[in-house]
Parts: sequence; structure tokens; C-alpha cells
Amino acid sequence: MRNYKFYILSIALVLQGCVTPGWRSVQLQDYLQPYIGQSADNIQQNLNLKSLGFQTLKQPTQTDQQLVFTVLRPINIPVPIVQTYAGAGPTMIGTRLGATTTSQQSYDVNFYCHIIFELDQQQIARSIRYEGKAC
Repeated sequence: MRNYKFYILSIALVLQGCVTPGWRSVQLQDYLQPYIGQSADNIQQNLNLKSLGFQTLKQPTQTDQQLVFTVLRPINIPVPIVQTYAGAGPTMIGTRLGATTTSQQSYDVNFYCHIIFELDQQQIARSIRYEGKAC
């Protein structure tokens, strides 16, 4: 029964890490919408994702067809570790034979979101799309 609970907890935590809260996603889309129709240079000079609480990984990259910003979302996933004691000794007063305790360890995982401005031939943003698990 304990393994069943552990797996459910693990799956729930992983799914939680893969989903960006709805308010943040909507807020980001609303914030970026006015940049449609602007030049790639203007977007790079004025776009401030940090003001929304996003951590950017590096400077944006630009090609003839795209301007890409990378947002980092670090997630800490706790993993309970079960420790079993084989016997009760003087230091384990009140602990049953074969009792278990749980300690916490965790994994740090970084999820990325690529905010991609699709550019036309004049380097004007015509649309935005998102790629990654943190979008």
C-alpha cells in the first residue's frame, strides 16, 4: 500500500512541475501581444520578462525568421526516502522492530519555455508561439 501512495505522490509532483499556472500563462500572453507588429530590434530593447517574475536563461537569439527568448523555470521535486530499521536498540527507544521513517531529498529540475516571435522579411514580428514544458 505504501508503494501505491508513493507512486501517486510522485506522479502528482511531476505533473505539477510540467504545468505553468494559468494566471501566469495568460499574463504572459497579454504582456507579449502588443509586441506583434514591432521590429525585432525594438522587441529586444523593450521586452522585460524579469518584470513578470520570469528568469531568462540568456540573451535572445535571432535568425532571419525568428527571435527566440528562453525562460527558465526551476522546479524542486521532493522525493521521500524510506529508511527501515532492522532492530530496536538503546538509541531507538519507542521504535518498533522493523519500523520505518521517511526523510526528504529532492531533485532540482529546470524546465524551459522558448518564446518564439515569428518574423517576416522586414524583421517585424507577425506571430508568437511557445515551445517547452514551462510554457
